[in-house]
Amino acid sequence: MSQIVYFKYYIYLFLFLWVPIEAKLLKPSKDGEKKEILIINGKRRLYYPAEAEGLYYSINGPTRLEFISRYPVLKKKNKSKPYSYSIILNDKDTISVNHRYKVQKSIKSIQHPKHKYTYSGNYFINLNSGTHKVVIYPDKKLKYPVLMRVLSKEFGVVTNKKQILQPLIHQNSLKIKVGDSDVAYYECTSQYPLKIEASGEKTLRIMSRLQFSDSMGQEESYRIKVKEKNKIIGTYYFSTERSSNSFILKRLDKVPGKWRTCEIKVPKGKHHYSIEIPDKHKAVLTRFILY
Repeated sequence: MSQIVYFKYYIYLFLFLWVPIEAKLLKPSKDGEKKEILIINGKRRLYYPAEAEGLYYSINGPTRLEFISRYPVLKKKNKSKPYSYSIILNDKDTISVNHRYKVQKSIKSIQHPKHKYTYSGNYFINLNSGTHKVVIYPDKKLKYPVLMRVLSKEFGVVTNKKQILQPLIHQNSLKIKVGDSDVAYYECTSQYPLKIEASGEKTLRIMSRLQFSDSMGQEESYRIKVKEKNKIIGTYYFSTERSSNSFILKRLDKVPGKWRTCEIKVPKGKHHYSIEIPDKHKAVLTRFILY
C-alpha cells in the first residue's frame, strides 16, 4: 500500500490568519562589510559569507526567518555539491542544515569571476517575541565560505476566502479538542509523508502540532520539509511546548504541542507537494489551508 496520502479541496471558510508581509534582507551585526554580489537572472543579489568565525545577527521577534544559501564551486566542476552549516539560536539551540544542489551555471560573481554557484537552499525558522541572537557557522570541512542571505518577514492580518484540504486517499483524521471545538488534523511521520494538491496563484498555509509522548520533555523541536517532485521548496524548523488547553481525542496518552505554521507560495496552475518529517520517531499533526 502506498505510504503517501493525497489531499483535495474540501470546504470554504472565512478566517483571520497571520501571514508574512514584505521580506527584509538583514545585515549581520558583526562584519557586515564583508559581502559578495551575485548576478542572478540579470539582478544583483547581496550575500554575506559565513566563515569559521561565524556570521552574527541580532533580530527582534516575532518574525519568520528565511535562510537562503549557496555554495561556490570552481567553473570546471558541474556535479551537484553537498554543503552544510549550523544555526545557533540564543547560545543554546543548535540547528544543523544540510543541502545538496546542482550548479546553476547562469550565476556570475563580481568578486570571483572564476567561480560557479549552486542553486539556492532555503531553510525557515519562526522566532517568538523578544530579541534573539542568531549565529551561522559553516561546516569545518568546507573549502569555501557558505554564502548567506537572511530575510525577515513580519506578520500582518488578512481576512479572505479560504479552502481546507482533505485527503483524496482515505485517511482518518485525528480530532484535537480546543476549547469547545474539535479540529481535524492529519498525522505525518518520516515513514508516512503526506501529499497535497493545490492550484495557484495562492498561498498554502501548513498548521502543525508536534505529538508529545511521555518520554519527551516539556519543550521539543521538529522540522517539516516541503517538496515538489525532486525540488525542495523549503525546510521549516519549529520549537514548541506541550499545550495545556488542548488534547487529542482517542489518544489521551499523547499531548499536542502548541500550534506552529509555515506558508509557501503556490504558483499558477496545479501543483503536488510532498510533506515530509525528517526527524525519525516524531509524529506531527498537520492541517492545510489554501487562500
